[in-house]
Amino acid sequence: MLRWLILSMLMPVMAAAGPPDLPGPVKQRILRDPDRWQAGMVRLIAGFGGAAGLDAAGLDRHAAIERAAARAEAAARLLVADLDGDGAVAAAELAAYLPVLSARGRGGFALLAAEADADGDGGLDAAEVKAHAAQAGMRRFPDRRLEEAKAVLAFDADGDGAVGVAELRAGLAALRGGG
Repeated sequence: MLRWLILSMLMPVMAAAGPPDLPGPVKQRILRDPDRWQAGMVRLIAGFGGAAGLDAAGLDRHAAIERAAARAEAAARLLVADLDGDGAVAAAELAAYLPVLSARGRGGFALLAAEADADGDGGLDAAEVKAHAAQAGMRRFPDRRLEEAKAVLAFDADGDGAVGVAELRAGLAALRGGG
């Protein structure tokens, strides 16, 4: 109850110009399609927020999960040719696997394997598979994207370190109206 009382007192102050700590480029991206941005943030609040809303730790969890999924997908794309299950793809395994693919599939897989083959020996050891997967995780959710996502914390009107849906909607309305 006290939270809502404080929030209701702070909303008019925020409404003057929107969240004061919102970086200009982020503000511009939000205002390009505010409904889409809001829908994405509401999903993040629901999925990664706690009782008070979404905080920095929740955003860090979101980034970690996105990166883990990308790592798993990248490793799986390579390990489909790991015929003996040792976590590596030897050149002989590649040679055995490639002929069962279509011409387009062979070309794509050969390029993928060559990209991951850091030492150029024609095979992929477990460290190369892991390194390739780690790069895929960072490509999917780079640190820059995490910092942009954390801009939502500027909508924390009551200063509790978390953003709830009501705060988000009020701040976005202020941003649309006078920011």
